[in-house]
Amino acid sequence: MAHRLDILSETEDNITGTGGRGAERSTNGPFLAIRNYLETQDEIKALRRGDMNIIKIIENEVVSWNEETLNLNLSTSENNVPEKRMIEFKETNLQDNLRPEHFIHSMNLNKVANKWTAIVNVSSRDDIQGGELMFRNWKPAKRFDNYGKAVGDDNGQPQWINELGTLIIFPSIEAWGYKLVVSGQGMRFIVNFKGEGYK
Repeated sequence: MAHRLDILSETEDNITGTGGRGAERSTNGPFLAIRNYLETQDEIKALRRGDMNIIKIIENEVVSWNEETLNLNLSTSENNVPEKRMIEFKETNLQDNLRPEHFIHSMNLNKVANKWTAIVNVSSRDDIQGGELMFRNWKPAKRFDNYGKAVGDDNGQPQWINELGTLIIFPSIEAWGYKLVVSGQGMRFIVNFKGEGYK
């Protein structure tokens, strides 16, 4: 893995957001997960505060992934700020009714739309039991049952997808949610990147 300087220094890696960040990558169609994308507690704390420098680094990763995959029309306007929010989930929370960040229907055609969604895990798995991400079109990670039999296949999510600092990028029309939180609490930072409306 490439050595990085502090995130605020003007290195090519940090400006583009695509040079050496993350320990491991996993893809499935238009889905991309990058393990340890945010590598330090300072980066995670900055993102929790909505720091635009970190969001810009994530945006550059999204733009690069967009060019490699679906090539959707993303907004290049400086006035079009990404929509961002923090979600906190705690004991007994459940979002298993999977929903996309953008619905396509006749009332929003040709309007600015969410094109790509980025989720960053900003809390440790040590703080929570349950709450694992779910996607309609990306199967859960392969696991083994109590008898040692494999459940799932190798095309599922990586085992580390819910770890602290992991970045997940996917089209905003893909439905997602999370499993029941059994105990503890967690946080995820979500950023929606916009573009020209669907036609």
